[in-house]
Amino acid sequence: MTKYSTISVPRELHDELQHKVKNNPRLGYSSIAEFCKEAIRVHLSNIRMERREAFLQRIDLNGLLRKVELTSTVGGGEYRDMFENCMDPAFVVGPDGILLNVNRELVDRLGYNTKEDLLGRDLAVMFADNRALNDMMALARQGGIRDFEIKMQRRDGKPLDFVVSIGMVTHDGDILRYYGSAKDITVRKLAESRLKREHELYSRILDQMYDSVVVIQDEKVKYAAGQHRASGYTPEEITGMRLNEFIVEEDVKKAQEVAKKRLAGEDVPPIHTYRVKCRHGGTNSIEVSSQVIDWEGRPAFLCVIRYPGETRCGG
Repeated sequence: MTKYSTISVPRELHDELQHKVKNNPRLGYSSIAEFCKEAIRVHLSNIRMERREAFLQRIDLNGLLRKVELTSTVGGGEYRDMFENCMDPAFVVGPDGILLNVNRELVDRLGYNTKEDLLGRDLAVMFADNRALNDMMALARQGGIRDFEIKMQRRDGKPLDFVVSIGMVTHDGDILRYYGSAKDITVRKLAESRLKREHELYSRILDQMYDSVVVIQDEKVKYAAGQHRASGYTPEEITGMRLNEFIVEEDVKKAQEVAKKRLAGEDVPPIHTYRVKCRHGGTNSIEVSSQVIDWEGRPAFLCVIRYPGETRCGG
């Protein structure tokens, strides 16, 4: 491996580097030579392709300072590589809200071309809602935050759903920087929204066609949904009830026989009529269509209930 014992730079560049290194002790460089060696390491690919003199003539001092500073911010080769190659978007931001570093994944997800499109800009450029961003950072300042749901914003203005986690680096009680990671949940949110709309649609259709739906296992209601107009109970109240608590005694035996035949695979009529107890007294007749299903690994009955009556029990 080639060793660089001395590094010569133009006087103007030397003076500028000396000023930058001296006034930025947090970079961790004790001399111009040490800084330049790190700069050469960062731009090793350039050095291999060009003569050193051409490299120095083309050097973007401000950009280079920022790159070297940012690699120092993350802290060391191994950790720097982990940051850069992380599969989730990641960023480092100063206490003033200015972006100090971002990884390639974040650049790509938000539709930017390079890191330089984001570095040095306010954190708000990445988020669609400033109020939500302020709320998130207020919580982060209290010791960090995990999985805060917020809308980030692509370069073209398109909002994306993310959950963001933020920690911070402190020294003597002062916040030096924040570090954050984000997970894109846009597809999940779209799927959830679609499922919600479908569920609402199916629920409306079901309410118009049937009174309620229950799952019965071991002669006990495991799940209930719908209006339950015939009995007057709510789904929460009827869940957990046993058959003999809401079906009249004379019809419980009939329900047990039908269940036994269905489990045995025998042919039985698709619809049966039962009388249910009304919570306010009296009884109402219901029509039940049932089929055998698997419920938590064991056989159960999915029962779709139709109530021919026009009013709710007690109504």
